[in-house]
Amino acid sequence: MRIAVALALVALTCVSAGWSSGAGSPQRPFLWQCEQIHLDGAKDACYLRLLRQTVDRSGNPATELPRIDRLARAAGTALYGRCHLLMHTVGREWAAAHHLTIEQLQNVEPRSNDPGCSAGFGMGLVMYLGPQIIATGGKSALPSCVRLPTQYRRYTCVHSLGHALMRGYHETLFLAVGACAKLGARFAADCAQGAFHDYWIALRGADATTSPVHAVRSARALCATYPRFAVACWYRYFIELVPAPSISTGDDVERTCRGLAGAQRAGCIGAASFAVGDETFEQTRLCSRLPAADAVPCLHGVSVQATEGKPAAQRRLLGECGKFPAAARNGCASWFGLTLNLVTNGRFARVCRTLAAGERAACS
Repeated sequence: MRIAVALALVALTCVSAGWSSGAGSPQRPFLWQCEQIHLDGAKDACYLRLLRQTVDRSGNPATELPRIDRLARAAGTALYGRCHLLMHTVGREWAAAHHLTIEQLQNVEPRSNDPGCSAGFGMGLVMYLGPQIIATGGKSALPSCVRLPTQYRRYTCVHSLGHALMRGYHETLFLAVGACAKLGARFAADCAQGAFHDYWIALRGADATTSPVHAVRSARALCATYPRFAVACWYRYFIELVPAPSISTGDDVERTCRGLAGAQRAGCIGAASFAVGDETFEQTRLCSRLPAADAVPCLHGVSVQATEGKPAAQRRLLGECGKFPAAARNGCASWFGLTLNLVTNGRFARVCRTLAAGERAACS
């Protein structure tokens, strides 16, 4: 009750004070008003209101979202860290207000590879389309995803299809994953990861979800029933779990995944690594200290996208593979070759071609 009253007061204050959502001044960063609020729910309500106003005033989310990314990063406040999830809601609300159709999706998708605000808004748009998408099991929306101009945006869109299918099927996981599987080998795993992500979110009723009926709350139990998608199933489990386990060291990662093998272990190791949430290079070094069989799965949780637009950092990240156990070095080069190529929309392939023969083959 107290939170509801606080949210109402924040909304009223936003109106009566005439808060601006502009870029602000050197003393007042973007959406500085919301940063003054210390109750998390009320802070998010403020951000949601002003972000929606900012997008509405622009008239063109495709070009406005990249600008919001830049402002949110530069603000140095809590906004950028919250922006992806907040934009799920803003994207859904904007799509509903404009009666978005699948055919219009490509025109309004943010023109950015940024994994923060832009990716969150794009996902929100696709989530809204869930009821339209389930009519064809996702196939009707796939052409819109494929036509997007960068690899990262195509990946994000396909991942969003998994979320949308879950919403369209009222959080019925086996229907959503089954539909993802029918999209073909190129798209199935990314779509399925979105479906599992939505499932773990729904267990706590977050992001406008409802908890599945007869929910399975253990990843060890659930992911074992989807062996083809074990890695996708595990990926965000520890992040969404409440209460979340304490995972901050390599020993924690190994302990958390004890007793698992094969794809189940690889999925668990990647998910535990993702939950560490360390700076990109620190996280990579944590992985390098694990046994060779776990070192590469550990890299699946490393935030490679944080190096976007930083070619020197990308080369240095690939160079970290030399610190891995010998048996894991090619796997490390292969993973970073794949993911850095995704982040750079194919440009990193040129870096791979400059390496020595063995590393070049792995990276490529």
